[in-house]
Amino acid sequence: MGDRLVCICNMVSEKEITAALKKGATSIEDIQYATRAGTSCGKCLMTIDQVVQEYEMNAVIDPQRKIKF
Repeated sequence: MGDRLVCICNMVSEKEITAALKKGATSIEDIQYATRAGTSCGKCLMTIDQVVQEYEMNAVIDPQRKIKF
C-alpha cells in the first residue's frame, strides 16, 4: 500500500485511509466519516473499497481492535 491520492476532491491519500483502518474503520462508511474520502463526487468509492478489501486480506487482526456492530 502506497501513498497515492485516492480522493482528489478531499485530498485523501491511501495512507490516510489505511490509518483509519488501523484505528478500527471497517467499511466505506467508516472511511468516509473518518477521512471525508468519497463524500463529494463519489468517483473514488470503488478505489476506497479496494483499499479496504486489500487491507482486510493482508492485515493481522489486532485482538484489541474496536469492532462496530
